[in-house]
Amino acid sequence: MTTITMARPILIYDNVARGFHWLTAALVVAAFGLGLLVDVFPESWEDGVVNAHKLIGVGILCLAVLRLVWRTGHKPPAALPTGWLLERVASVSHVLLYGLMVAVPLIGLAFATWSGQGINFGLFAIAPLMPENEAVARQIGEVHELAAYALVGLASLHAVAALWHHFVRKDDVLRRMLPPR
Repeated sequence: MTTITMARPILIYDNVARGFHWLTAALVVAAFGLGLLVDVFPESWEDGVVNAHKLIGVGILCLAVLRLVWRTGHKPPAALPTGWLLERVASVSHVLLYGLMVAVPLIGLAFATWSGQGINFGLFAIAPLMPENEAVARQIGEVHELAAYALVGLASLHAVAALWHHFVRKDDVLRRMLPPR
């Protein structure tokens, strides 16, 4: 936890927490974008785009776990006084965000497994773990898609809330996650 001095001191998140936050946000946007746009790419690119989507999903899952481990030993800065309702909404939304950052990639991996797909990590590959079961894969794929929309929707609300704090409430909620100036 670091304090920056401006007109008034602001307790900000440490560099690692901020790095996890912004890297996760970028990867979620990238994975969601690739998932939405896979059909826009030339058909010859499909395997590569799908594999990149899976690799990014694995990265999101790893980052979510690392974030949770980091958080156990590194407490966030003290909460700003926003009132019990906003604090409760923030707390619940963070739990849901973490849950979705773990669930969406796991559901995606289940989809890949039931689709008979492996993952190519470049230096090594994991072969398909089972033969394709199209009926099960289709159902899991729909759950993965809905969960991904829920994650992106909740993350978007999270961003809007941060901007609302910054521009409407004029408090330091957003600045706590930005690099110090």
